[in-house]
Amino acid sequence: MTREINQMPVKTWNWLKVNEASIEVPDGVASSEPIAIHASENGKFSELPFAFENGANTEGTVDISVDENINHTIVMDFKSENVGMGDGFASVTTKIALAKKAKLTLVQVHRLGDSFRFVNRIDADVDEKADFHLLHVFIRGGEIYADLHSDLRARKSSLHVDTAYLTTGKHVLDINYEAVHTGEESMSDISVMGVMCEESVKRFRGTIDFRHGAVGAKGNEIENVLLLDEDVVNQTVPIILCEEEDVEGNHGATIGRLDEEMLYYMQSRGLDEDSIREMLKTAYIEALLRKAPVEAGQIMEKIREEENL
Repeated sequence: MTREINQMPVKTWNWLKVNEASIEVPDGVASSEPIAIHASENGKFSELPFAFENGANTEGTVDISVDENINHTIVMDFKSENVGMGDGFASVTTKIALAKKAKLTLVQVHRLGDSFRFVNRIDADVDEKADFHLLHVFIRGGEIYADLHSDLRARKSSLHVDTAYLTTGKHVLDINYEAVHTGEESMSDISVMGVMCEESVKRFRGTIDFRHGAVGAKGNEIENVLLLDEDVVNQTVPIILCEEEDVEGNHGATIGRLDEEMLYYMQSRGLDEDSIREMLKTAYIEALLRKAPVEAGQIMEKIREEENL
């Protein structure tokens, strides 16, 4: 069965083939038991490891609610049973509800098999003065489709997204982020950093949508892409939609190859080109893993060790 996902809120030219993504969902997908997390105390930390078996064919939901004035951190680690190996299909939908002045830091790490297809959907409802911070790390996976819809519906609600990715081989990474501003003085800040290698494909759609009532709202989005090989396919589509006058929106993208002067400088310090490339591949990912909250430090260190970062 073909499923249309990661759909843009407005259509662009069809020949660009970025309006949505199409995936083949296998027959017989099994539904796993729903997972629910209710954060009602400060200082708590939740870990949700997902270890998918070879040949997995599953979908499930995670419901997260954070009470008023509560600060909570959650780590979701998506990986194949044998890191980097195996195939299969999985879909996880995460639904988030943040009460007034709540803060959630959600760390999602993707390190799946070279033939694994994964659909990751996040729906976030953010109340007054609440803050949702997403750290999105894409290390590996055959095809990964990541979709975020954040409803900034109340005064001074905010969204922060920090994303780092590495694409290699013939892997496909398809990202669709949408920040919908309806609350006064709401704020969104989306930062995406990535490295593309070999024959990989990456699509990034980032939409900041200022709707009626979002007076004084601000939104920013930026993507920096380093292309290390000639055969990569990169598509970057930053979008700002506006129905309200008193708003501020900024978007941009920097896409380039390894700078010859930088390469020469690093070689003059004793590094060969292969070592430089390997170092650059994971630089964004390493930096983002280190940005995780202190309470997630041990898990981040374990991931770095397993991935040789």
